[in-house]
Amino acid sequence: MRKIKSYKKIGVFVTAMSMLLLTACGDAKESGGSSKDGELTKAKLVTNWFAQPEHGGNYAALKQDFYKEEGLDMTIEPGGPQISSTQIVASGKAQFGYTQAEDVLIARDKGIPLVAIGAIFQKSPQVLIGHEGALKDFKDLDGKTVYTAPGSGYWEYIKKANDLEVKDMAYTGSLATFIDDPNAVTQGYVTSEPYVLEQDGVKTDYLFIHDSGFETYANVIFTTEDVIKDNPELVQSFMKATVKGWEYYRDHSDEINPFLKEKNPDLSMELMDYGAKAEEELIFGGDAKEHGFGYMSDERWTMLQDELLDLGIIKKKEDVSKIFTNDYLGE
Repeated sequence: MRKIKSYKKIGVFVTAMSMLLLTACGDAKESGGSSKDGELTKAKLVTNWFAQPEHGGNYAALKQDFYKEEGLDMTIEPGGPQISSTQIVASGKAQFGYTQAEDVLIARDKGIPLVAIGAIFQKSPQVLIGHEGALKDFKDLDGKTVYTAPGSGYWEYIKKANDLEVKDMAYTGSLATFIDDPNAVTQGYVTSEPYVLEQDGVKTDYLFIHDSGFETYANVIFTTEDVIKDNPELVQSFMKATVKGWEYYRDHSDEINPFLKEKNPDLSMELMDYGAKAEEELIFGGDAKEHGFGYMSDERWTMLQDELLDLGIIKKKEDVSKIFTNDYLGE
C-alpha cells in the first residue's frame, strides 16, 4: 500500500504559535528587485508540503526564470511533516509562505501579524473521502470513523453544522486504515488521494469541504506586515512573477511536471497530470474568472472569521482589510 503525503496540517501550526510572539519581526529583510549594480535580491518561499502540482505555478516561475526577471534570486523550500511555514515566515527566516486561510486568522488572533497576499485555490481541493456508496451528503458522515488532522477548523464546522456523532481519529498520511474499514472516512485532496485509491482498486465517493459552507481559501500565499511595510517592492516583484508562473503552469503543466518530479521523486507523471487537470477549475474558476488569479474577497474572509469565532477557534474580531490584500496581484 502506497502512503500518501498529507499537506494540510493545521495541528502542527497551532502548536507552533506560542513560539512566535517574540520572533515575529524576524531578520529576513531584503530589498525588492535587483540592486543598483544588477545583483539579484535573495528571497525565500516556504510551501506547505513537498513539491506537488498544488505548488506548480511557483515552480514554473522558478524554472522559467520569471523570478529572476523580476530581480529575485528565489528559493522554494518545501514543507513537510512537523514543518510550519507560518512559524518560519513569522520568525523572519523566509519572506513568503503557503498556508490555509484559517491559519492566517489563528496567527493574527495570537498577535502574529501575518497578511495574505494571494489565494492559489478559489475552491479548496480538500475533500472528505468515503467508500463508494457510503458518502453522498454530509449527513452521511454520522456514525463514521473519520480521519482528519487534529485541530482542523473545517471539520469542527462540519460536525457542528450537521450535528454529527463520529469517532474522530488523527490522520497520519497513510490510507491503509481507510482501505481496510468500509465505515471509515478520510481527509484528502481531490488532486491526489482519489486517483491513488482508484489505482489501488478502491472505489470512492467524496465531498468537497467547500460545499459544506466552510468556504476557506486554500494554499494562501502570505507574508508579514513588516515585509509589506519595509519592502513593498519585494512583495510586488514576487507576486508578479508568481502570477505569471501560475498562468504558465495552467497552459504548460506537462512541461513543468518533470521539474516537480526532480524536486519530489515520489511523484509519478500520471499523478501529476491528473492533479494539474483536477486543480485548474478550482484555481482559475470562481472569483478568479472575473478578477484574475489569486483574488480574495472581503465577504469570504469575513465569513471565515465569523465561523472561527463561532467555533471558539479564535477570540478576537478585526477589520479584514488588515488580514489580506489584493494590492500585489496586478502589474
